[in-house]
Amino acid sequence: MNSKLIIYFFYITLFFSCTSCKDETVDNSVIWKNRICGNDLIGNVGLGYPIYSNTVVFHSTPIAGDNDENSIIYGLDTENGKEKWRLTNIDFAPKKQLCLNNSDYYYQNKNIFVGADFQYKDYGNETYMYAIDIEKGKVLWVNEFPNKGLQFGRMVIGKGKYAYVDFQKDTTEFSLIKIDIESGDFSEVFKFTQTDIPQTIQERSVNFCQMSQIFTDNRGYEFVALSFDGYSDKDRYKTYMTLCVYNLTENRIIYTEYVNPQTLSTNEWDAFYGRVTYHNGKLFVGKGRNFYCIDAFEDKGILWQYNTGIYGNDNAMQVFGYDSLALGYTVDRLFAFNINTGEKLYDVLACGSNTANIIDGIIYQRDGSDLQMREPKTGKELKRIATGENEEAFSGSRPNGANGKIYIHSYTDAYCIKAWNK
Repeated sequence: MNSKLIIYFFYITLFFSCTSCKDETVDNSVIWKNRICGNDLIGNVGLGYPIYSNTVVFHSTPIAGDNDENSIIYGLDTENGKEKWRLTNIDFAPKKQLCLNNSDYYYQNKNIFVGADFQYKDYGNETYMYAIDIEKGKVLWVNEFPNKGLQFGRMVIGKGKYAYVDFQKDTTEFSLIKIDIESGDFSEVFKFTQTDIPQTIQERSVNFCQMSQIFTDNRGYEFVALSFDGYSDKDRYKTYMTLCVYNLTENRIIYTEYVNPQTLSTNEWDAFYGRVTYHNGKLFVGKGRNFYCIDAFEDKGILWQYNTGIYGNDNAMQVFGYDSLALGYTVDRLFAFNINTGEKLYDVLACGSNTANIIDGIIYQRDGSDLQMREPKTGKELKRIATGENEEAFSGSRPNGANGKIYIHSYTDAYCIKAWNK
């Protein structure tokens, strides 16, 4: 009898222990969640989570390929997750589709959000720019970019009253388009052509990849760094990256740098991206299987570089700057360097390279299906949170956060999660 009682209490204890674990990993970390998508799964990663005052922006989109393009943008109350407003396709007329296919990049200045359609070759039929008042839940303006070409809207960045979006006519010509975020008026401010590529690059093919955030010097002049890839028509194992530092205030190129000078072998096809970020007066670049550090204002050549390895998962996927660190992701590893000296500080296994964001000194990213929290100075994993049952994974959109709250969605629900140590 006593043995049976012991076994009984053992199972009771085990049951409550497991229930407690589940609550700790999910429920105790969740401030609120709201099933925003109705009967359809959230099919695209979408525009991220702009926050203004007590409103955070979420979205639901159709499953890719189901020919139902009636995406919805929601303004949710940051305190309780309740819907304050919503916008649908009809609010963005004359746009016909609200696809939210520009997944990583938008510009926000206080209550104004600016986005753009992403069109590449035959992917994406529209080239509209648009702005939303987050506080009022109102579309401010929708303007079509009339020129059609190889690519439009890969990135939207901005500072103050102006946003910038890319347009690539073909492999010979790129333009930077400046937008007044209040009126929607736009104009071309910069054109980059094959003649602007360093003479040391044999194949002068213009292929825009990414641009940095806007940064300033000690005079208050504004700059942006742009990366361009060129591909050899004769040898697919040879690609060339040009980094262009452009002075937006004076409307002139400061310098261009050939970032990828090494000779590649047949097992080092270096056609991966050209990520670039500004931090502490330097540009940190991830290209192929290398990270580079370059001066942001003067042509001093490559200050230091690091080769990530020889395997397929070693291509640089994302770059960040934090404190005195240069942080670089490959597909499955996170590297940290002293940005001033190039000293490697650590190299840890880490997934979620394209979903990472640093918020209040903590890295938040998707790892597998979970939301993971990581310490940037040590690379140590601090915590991970799973979605609820039957919700699949957290989204590939980068989390955003403010006031001790982190915002992200699963494929069915909008989430507000306690920030680390809050």
